[in-house]
Amino acid sequence: MQSLRRIRESTSGNGRLALIVVTLLVAAPLFMLPDGLYRFVLPKLAILFLALCLGLLVPPTSRLGGPASLTLAALVASYVIAALSSADPGAALLGRWPRYEGLPVLLLYVGLLVAGARMLSGSSASKTRRYLVYGLCFSMLILVPIAVAEAAGLRPLGGGDDIRPGATLGNATDLGLVGLVACLLLLPSALWSKNRLVQIGAAAAGVVTVASGSRACILVVVLCGIVLIGTKAWQLFTSGRRVQAIAAVTGFLIVAAALSWSIPSVAERLFSTGTVTGRVYLWEASIQALSSNAFLGLGAGQFVDVLPSHLSDAFAKNVGTEFPADSPHMILLQLTSAGGLLFLLAAAALMVIVIAVGISRIRAKPMNEHRLFLVGALTAVCGYGFALMTHFTSPGTTALVCVLAGAILGRSPVREETTEARPGRVLHTTRLTAAGLALVGAIVAAVGASAELPMKMGTDLAAKGGISQAAQAFEQSKAIRPWDQDVDLLAAQAFAVRAVKGDATAGAAAVTWASAAVERHPSSTEALTALAIGQLGTGDVEAARKTLDSQIDRSPWTSEPYLLRGLSKASEQDLSGALADLERAAALTPKPERALAILSELYVVAGEPEKAAEVEGRLARLR
Repeated sequence: MQSLRRIRESTSGNGRLALIVVTLLVAAPLFMLPDGLYRFVLPKLAILFLALCLGLLVPPTSRLGGPASLTLAALVASYVIAALSSADPGAALLGRWPRYEGLPVLLLYVGLLVAGARMLSGSSASKTRRYLVYGLCFSMLILVPIAVAEAAGLRPLGGGDDIRPGATLGNATDLGLVGLVACLLLLPSALWSKNRLVQIGAAAAGVVTVASGSRACILVVVLCGIVLIGTKAWQLFTSGRRVQAIAAVTGFLIVAAALSWSIPSVAERLFSTGTVTGRVYLWEASIQALSSNAFLGLGAGQFVDVLPSHLSDAFAKNVGTEFPADSPHMILLQLTSAGGLLFLLAAAALMVIVIAVGISRIRAKPMNEHRLFLVGALTAVCGYGFALMTHFTSPGTTALVCVLAGAILGRSPVREETTEARPGRVLHTTRLTAAGLALVGAIVAAVGASAELPMKMGTDLAAKGGISQAAQAFEQSKAIRPWDQDVDLLAAQAFAVRAVKGDATAGAAAVTWASAAVERHPSSTEALTALAIGQLGTGDVEAARKTLDSQIDRSPWTSEPYLLRGLSKASEQDLSGALADLERAAALTPKPERALAILSELYVVAGEPEKAAEVEGRLARLR
């Protein structure tokens, strides 16, 4: 207790510690680990856990109300019950690659909401709120040149030309969500104040959103922008400044349209229907997967293994099964999958409380800096929720939204408890314990992030044929991150890529690592595919056939197992069976070029040149 008292004495309610926390929060989306395999999530988690640790020690300017606290408790309790009832409680509690959204990250989100209420609510938190706004402005100014460069086809942070990068977020829609939240938070202050930095920051955030190419984020920003700018224009119109009112709305629409159409990659996506159709098929399959497990859900991290058993021919042909989705890409289905209906209801209740409290407090305040912040925070939280109707949560995007929700919910003034009173002692002890756990989380995340370096080294070595060195690098990663259930899978996939090229040593390594991955996750289509590739690479065709047969029995809509089984049958001179499997493989993917190329060669070997010519014609049309 004495240490907590000294911290309070060394800082005011809006002191240096609060400013450090805010700095970490606004900087978290920018953190990444250069030269890591997946360099985006764990570094951000380390920074966010550290921010939470310090945020729980900040002298409070307000606290959460009873309804919000009870709802958060129900949220965590329902999640834990669902996780313990799932097929793999360990995966559900710890979370899985790549976002690791298990119980620790859920508690991080809850803790950041509490920290937001402690630091950003009440009249005495004005300095902290202002610092948050300015910090976001600077973070957007850092992101905007990277986002624009990537939208123009450049890769300043690395990455392939055939993917949509997401700057320091690693995902283009995540980048759009960060821009969306910042833009909607800053826009009210930019419109109703004369602060040039905030106006520049809001504009930069808008450019980041557009450059991401995320149609959902762009749409939400445009609609919310129309409402906010329309309100400002109406005030101008009623005050007699009609030309300015019309110019404000017209100018916003022209700028939004110009930005969207001036970047070719963004303009192309705006008129593309492929991902929209893909989302519909994914939602249908997700509902099917959840239909028998809706009450308690599947458990976090298990959607990726359950979904393939509930796909369809239409899904495979229109979306493809090469990269299994690890989320339904809709927040309602994601919450149901992770924690069931009770978890969904608790999250919905929390959202209703945020909206109700936010509207009430906005109405109760005069037009001042605090009210503009509340309007922006509520708009950002709601806008984020709408954008998640086609996407998923992640630490880089969700953390700031939790802090803003806490800023809305905080009740002030704080009634200080004396340290001698029992409720006060319990509260302080609980807070210190939570801060200590957050510090442990920061250390674990930071150490876990360092494992990405040998993971990247192992992947590169495997691709070059340095199998034994690659195995050592993956073993090092596993030793650094023993809690990660997907290191075996990632290693197996790296070796499988090399095994496809005929490297028997890589095939043996793929079998070793994939067997461990299958032991942990028996329904993982990715692990089973890597295992089958390794078995084929070592010449164990019979074992590969058994693996592929079981995989096809479980999910007859995935293309890759048919292609591999076709190759195994061809090696055993079962040409009719090989041709049938390859035809099926070509029919179950929107990109059948690989299967058709092999199929054409097999028809020639089978003495059917007419069929081979027909397949070549199909290939030519695709090209």
